[in-house]
Amino acid sequence: MKRIGLGAQLGFAFAIVAASTALLIAVGMGLSWQRIFETYVGDRVEANATLFAQLASESFDSVGRWNNDGLLSLVGMARSLKLRAQVLNAHGYVLADSYYRAGQPPLPGIDDNLQPALPVTSTLAPMSEPVRTADIFVGTTRVGSIRMASASPGSLLTDSDLQFRDTSFAWLGLAAVLAIGVATAGGILYSRVFARPIERVTRTAAALRAGTREARTGMSGDDPVGVLGRTLDEMAESIQAEREFERRLTADVAHELRTPLQAIQATVEAIQDGVLPAEKLEVVHDETVRLGRLADSILELSRLENRSVQFRMAPIDPAIPLMRAVDAHRALFESLELTLTTEVEEGSCVNADMDRLTQAFGNLLSNAARYTPAGGSVAVRLASDPRQVMVSVSDSGIGIPEEERDRIFTRFWRSDAARERSRSGFGVGLAMVREIVDQHDGFVSFRPNAPEPGTTFEVSLPAVRKRQKV
Repeated sequence: MKRIGLGAQLGFAFAIVAASTALLIAVGMGLSWQRIFETYVGDRVEANATLFAQLASESFDSVGRWNNDGLLSLVGMARSLKLRAQVLNAHGYVLADSYYRAGQPPLPGIDDNLQPALPVTSTLAPMSEPVRTADIFVGTTRVGSIRMASASPGSLLTDSDLQFRDTSFAWLGLAAVLAIGVATAGGILYSRVFARPIERVTRTAAALRAGTREARTGMSGDDPVGVLGRTLDEMAESIQAEREFERRLTADVAHELRTPLQAIQATVEAIQDGVLPAEKLEVVHDETVRLGRLADSILELSRLENRSVQFRMAPIDPAIPLMRAVDAHRALFESLELTLTTEVEEGSCVNADMDRLTQAFGNLLSNAARYTPAGGSVAVRLASDPRQVMVSVSDSGIGIPEEERDRIFTRFWRSDAARERSRSGFGVGLAMVREIVDQHDGFVSFRPNAPEPGTTFEVSLPAVRKRQKV
């Protein structure tokens, strides 16, 4: 069975909300109108009760008796006006009731001192609400009361009243229908606008799942759905970059392994064929050593990334491991005809592993030496403040292309220009630097020496207070 789309679901939901709202308004207004008309009818009944009480006082003669003809005339008038009128004496007994015709009970009373009529609590026909009561006075003496009600529900409403009520409810019903229609149409239109980007995100996610790496939503709005689309695009870009990195990593590892293996194979085959003397096994040895160094580098980087290497942290002066690394690389800089300058401020303190920090600084120096042409220069500086220690290694080398700067700290990364240099390394040195610095709660960054050639790497480490000797 075909699944109902999000747009149709939202349109249906809007229609239900509109219908519920219209129904609640109709019920509320109906109850309100009902109370208004009940109040209106009650006021009219009360006004008639007051008027008929004045007329009933004229049916009481001077000798203290009720006039039969007057009572019959009064109830007859009430009947003609579609009213229900009961005349009661001072003791609460019904003397006349417009509900009954002449000759039917209750019989009109003759003497107020007798009990010729029925009590109001008798089995007389009940009066419809609203019922209003008015006292009957002769002078200042209360001689009875009159109870007044409508002869039938709605009988006190004039044709204009009924027309107004019916028109009001008709317009209310029409407004409810229009509200439902407008809300449904608006809901469908809005749902299409709202559902379209969501469906685009869904299609893009499905395409990515199916292996279409280039699928993107292309959304750029600031609303939640637009942000979702942009986030999905960024995630797709990141996944694609990771896949590209994995592909390049595989190619790099294969290249690094293939070169020494080919050299070993060619040398061994030449020795076996008698083309080369057995003394050329030195080449095999050198390439084997190179493979060993590559394996060691990969293993060490993996351990650093997995945090399985134990660091021996202690408060030290960072100038010590930095100068150790500089001294270890002086011969290399001299052999490559590079100028090395140092500007190292001593006396600061960081919590670090001496050997690992020396290794990180050494990797930065090796990287600068490999990618700086002969006659170039490398400057090493160390400066500090109360919060941090900054170590920088600046070279005048080949620099880093802008399009490759995002991958500089990834394993096995080397720029295309660096690959052409005979003394380029394995491409894991900077990745090791990042892992070592991260585990010292610091960060490493780089920047081009524009407009001058070369690159500057900076390592920032949190400074700590020196321990006071006791």
